[in-house]
Amino acid sequence: MMTAAEIFTANAVGAGRRCDSDLCPASNPWPIHHVGNRAAFRRLCTACVLRHHRGFFCSVCLEILDSPPLSGGISASADVYRCLRCPSAVHSWCVPAGAAPNYVCPICEDPEGFPYFSVGGNANRPRRLMDAAEARALLSASRIAAASMNRAAAAARAEAERKAKQAVAASKMAREMLERAMLVSKRGKDGMKEKENRNDGMKENSSSGRINGVLKVKKKKKKKKKKMALSFQSGLP
Repeated sequence: MMTAAEIFTANAVGAGRRCDSDLCPASNPWPIHHVGNRAAFRRLCTACVLRHHRGFFCSVCLEILDSPPLSGGISASADVYRCLRCPSAVHSWCVPAGAAPNYVCPICEDPEGFPYFSVGGNANRPRRLMDAAEARALLSASRIAAASMNRAAAAARAEAERKAKQAVAASKMAREMLERAMLVSKRGKDGMKEKENRNDGMKENSSSGRINGVLKVKKKKKKKKKKMALSFQSGLP
């Protein structure tokens, strides 16, 4: 089993891992956070999670803010200020003396030299143990990543429920259309059968009419012959 020092310093921990941020200078960063961003998911190192969510934590003490600042620079509680150059925020009690009206966060003052979290290591800063500030940075990044994944999970759940409702509605509509098609088909078959029966009846009536006509003609001829025979007999002496 590895000790805490070995976990935080061993190269094997971050071996083969990569931060999805194009601007990340870290090589084999540790740890990697899974961050949900709309419909996409990214794997970011601790420094990049904080760099991409500057308004969610104090840029000095790195603690998560209870309420992010408004666009005017000061939050509703007047306890949080905002950087003049970026969305970074800072507690009012963490602002250096005299800097509150024109506060500029550390990352804006030194974009290349301020790492947020350097335990992961890069070309200029090898891996080392965490100090208290970096532990707070790791905790804040983890909480930000977890919150983003919770939001992504809730959105995915809502989307799944929406699609499930659509599937139920589509299934019901398909069933109704199938029943309607079967009813139309049955009516069509009944109509064809009724027509066939009508045609058969008409044929029977026609044939019986012809037979009756023939019988009448024969009967008339027979009566005529009988009448002629009687007339001939009465004319004899």
